[in-house]
Amino acid sequence: MIPEFATFDEAVRASFPAQSTRIIAVREHGDAAVALFDTRPSAEPYLYEVHYQRQSGRWSEGSSSNGAGWHRLDPDSDLGVETVWGEAPAGADRVRGEFDGQVLEEDVVNGAYLLAWWDVPSSDATVTAFRVNGEWIHAPTMGEQLQAQREAWLRTRDS
Repeated sequence: MIPEFATFDEAVRASFPAQSTRIIAVREHGDAAVALFDTRPSAEPYLYEVHYQRQSGRWSEGSSSNGAGWHRLDPDSDLGVETVWGEAPAGADRVRGEFDGQVLEEDVVNGAYLLAWWDVPSSDATVTAFRVNGEWIHAPTMGEQLQAQREAWLRTRDS
């Protein structure tokens, strides 16, 4: 039996032990919601996404994942929620992302961010920029991130 709660806040707080988890961000939309947790706040962050739904006035936990992406909201619909989340660059206080022409901006909290586009078909969202020290900087693409990782690996290997 899946536990049910009177409020969304109660459902979120029941997902993980409070002493070992930090809530980074929550987004609520009608009878659906998503929360991003740092499940290792005392060390290198380990981010984890949990989806919630409300039925008959009660909130319960749904699917969860250690990766962002698209989540169906209703089995009878091709619409869902697209999430993008992760760690932000040092000093970032805002993040900007785009999904099929829809631009969102959200706060960076404890070095991490969560963007959520609701009632959308499955597609790909991207982070486009971070605000660092009052200036928007280009967010690296996945290809640029992989190239930077490769270059760092090569420097380590060659030293």
